[in-house]
Amino acid sequence: MRRNSRWLAGLAAIIIAVAMSLVGGAPANAGKERPDSLGKDFWVAFPSNYSGMSPALSLFISSPTATDGIITIPGLPWSEAFTVTPGLVTTVEIPPAAQLSLGDSGAVEHRGIKVTADDEVTVYGLNRIQATTDAYLGLPVDVLGTEHIVLGWPDLMGQLRSEFAVLATEDGTDVTYVPKAKTTSGTEIGVATTTTLNAGEALPVASLNGDLSGSVVTSTKPVAVFGGHECAFVPDDNTWACDHLVEQIPSTSTWGKEFLTVPLKTRSGGDTFRMIASEDATTVSVNGAAVATLDRGQVHQMSIDGKSTVSADKPILVAQYSNGQDWDDVVSDPFMMLVPPTEQFLSEYTFATPANGFRSNFVNVVMPTSAVGGLTLDGAGVPAAEFNQIGSTEFSGAQLDLAAGSHSMSAKEPFGIYVYGFDSYDSYGYPGGAAYAPINEVTGLALTPSTQQALVNTEACVDAKVTDQFNEPLAGIQLAMTVSGVNPGTGEGLTDASGVAKYCYTGTQVGADTVKAAFGELSATATIEWTLPDVSPTVKPAKAKKLPINAKKVAGKPTTLGADDKVMLTKSITTNKHGKVAVRGFCTPTSPSAAGEVRFCDIKVSKKGKVTVRSTGYDSMKVVVKAKATPKKGQEDRWLPNTWRKSWKVTG
Repeated sequence: MRRNSRWLAGLAAIIIAVAMSLVGGAPANAGKERPDSLGKDFWVAFPSNYSGMSPALSLFISSPTATDGIITIPGLPWSEAFTVTPGLVTTVEIPPAAQLSLGDSGAVEHRGIKVTADDEVTVYGLNRIQATTDAYLGLPVDVLGTEHIVLGWPDLMGQLRSEFAVLATEDGTDVTYVPKAKTTSGTEIGVATTTTLNAGEALPVASLNGDLSGSVVTSTKPVAVFGGHECAFVPDDNTWACDHLVEQIPSTSTWGKEFLTVPLKTRSGGDTFRMIASEDATTVSVNGAAVATLDRGQVHQMSIDGKSTVSADKPILVAQYSNGQDWDDVVSDPFMMLVPPTEQFLSEYTFATPANGFRSNFVNVVMPTSAVGGLTLDGAGVPAAEFNQIGSTEFSGAQLDLAAGSHSMSAKEPFGIYVYGFDSYDSYGYPGGAAYAPINEVTGLALTPSTQQALVNTEACVDAKVTDQFNEPLAGIQLAMTVSGVNPGTGEGLTDASGVAKYCYTGTQVGADTVKAAFGELSATATIEWTLPDVSPTVKPAKAKKLPINAKKVAGKPTTLGADDKVMLTKSITTNKHGKVAVRGFCTPTSPSAAGEVRFCDIKVSKKGKVTVRSTGYDSMKVVVKAKATPKKGQEDRWLPNTWRKSWKVTG
């Protein structure tokens, strides 16, 4: 198929990028992760490469932690266990029989590949035939959806096919597709076809002629969808040579509205881009100028030269294509690379280049200009001079050379990376990772409490809740948080399983702040009034929250009754410096002495609280002393209940 007769020798496996979701912003979100390409369960498949030749199929598995797993193909049957070591990539060769057909018969093919691991891993699939190779980033089951719109490439002269494949992850999945081109199985354009699939069963679809891009796939349960081409010439039939194209297509719920692009390094004359709409009347703009208005499933193709912005007023999917080598006579070949939207950027990535087989490897980076100085590659800072501003935006882009092997990149703010490499009539390219949150299902955003007061130099928090069209909470949604007023600032919030992102900050200035949570065009606000503590003058007693009566000085045992009158208690009842004390005594006879005696019981209390008890004619009595303190003005709230009581039983 090549005009150049040389066949690539020693093509190496391409290794998947691991996208770690470490989100910056409010401390309340520490430890939470956005949905991403890491997972424990995957269903993947290999659409048809150039027909008539046996492919070399491989899965590349990596993980930030040591783990074990197993790969099974129930339909063959076949299985193989694997072990992953952190920092290394495990390669598993897949039987060629797992490759799907071009779907000429329209029959279901039981060739799905299940990957299960004990801990989260990333999975990358490589379909290699000499001189026609491509690879895709596998998406874990937990980020799959039920609505997909295919993106690929037009057929070539009615011979090399545009194609897609649908793979079920659960039994009893009803799949309906509406093709944008007549298929090899005879399905006409626009005719809906429904097929029931069980887990691991795939439905391959290829064009008889035309472009299957824009075909809509809906399902009753989450499915994996792969779009691409048997072997495509890019950007046109006159640019040699053809190459297999394949990408796993994310569900429309994860598509975005803002994209940033950087040219492929060493290439000239621009790169080819395709944008596809998920809704009618979608306006697509490049560098701020409208270039197309698309209806659902429509594609706009164009060449873009230089750093650029691609935006839309409704969600779209964007792919960057490497042109054939004959486009600019630069060592290269076609590849298809999805461009993640800025809404799905992450703050940290781990990725790798092929160990060998490619002359050059690169990574394109797009990030907020304010964060450029904090980017690290393999632990070393990336010079700010590597970056150039992208138009008039607040973002900058860079093209960085990469050595072969594993790499990591991180920054304090979310950014995007795109990894690719070239060799003679060969190339690879893939996004370094992305979040796969259901951002297009967001319909509700509320901030509570709407108003509150807080003391300066303390922390105040608001809860931002995100819901879908059914008022159900959405997890993994990243919100932009802005504080305006006397304590301005910015941050981020990431919703948890209950759809809530807690955002907290400390106010240092007295006055009002407006806290704003925003996602796309949705926003909600709340007000925080920062005040000083109450400094009203108070008089603090010697012992705060202690009864002002000095009970210790009342302690002691009374004198036993005798034949004569006795002084029963002579201790003084006093206060702790503050307030006045009033004392009363009670004498209650309990047992009289001999009959005929004069009986009396008397208690006297001096002004200073001295209690004197005199009695005769009783063998026993109960003596009760009560004291009530009267605090000074302004001290009532400093004291416990202000009465004191003590009693004695006195016997003769």
